[in-house]
Amino acid sequence: MNFGIILSYVIAGFLLIAILATNSNLNYSSSELTATQMKKNHSKAITEVINHDLPKIGFNRVNVIDPAFVKADSNEIVFYSNIDNSADESVETIRWKYTNTPAPGSKNPHDHILVREINGDETEIDFGITRFNIDYFDEYGGDTPMSTPVSSGNLQSIKQIEIELTVQTGFSLKSSSNPDGRYVTSTWIKRFSPVNLRDN
Repeated sequence: MNFGIILSYVIAGFLLIAILATNSNLNYSSSELTATQMKKNHSKAITEVINHDLPKIGFNRVNVIDPAFVKADSNEIVFYSNIDNSADESVETIRWKYTNTPAPGSKNPHDHILVREINGDETEIDFGITRFNIDYFDEYGGDTPMSTPVSSGNLQSIKQIEIELTVQTGFSLKSSSNPDGRYVTSTWIKRFSPVNLRDN
């Protein structure tokens, strides 16, 4: 066979491999971008509710609720608030808890259910939450969080609450360079200083 023909077949083979590899990378990048945007949207949906609830710890229309906290742990916070700003000043018990219950349908072993509860009425949040950690601080801008669970005698010392939320895809994205795959991740951290926890 002519050497030139052999060489052209070899070159064509390399070009085909390069095209397939490029197409695979483009598909991976597209999937990654889609998953990243999805996780950002999920994180935003959760944090909007957190941003609504936590600043209202101890809130009521006329008087500050005291005590404001029922429980303060690293994966659970329970507090009192007139969360809906009702005119009758009725007080609700609000609970956020990161459970050990695996999220249904997820292939991510770290994906568990987050629960938001108001007066016993539970809402399960299963948007790929792999971390929900709560730190408490007894001084503004403090670097050292309080030990958890915070003892009942120290609940009134809480001034700030810091939430760390991590959401991941329920499936891993695999590529030729990463055959084991990885979970697309979005992390959100915020420290709250509820006005009703300030010293009068």
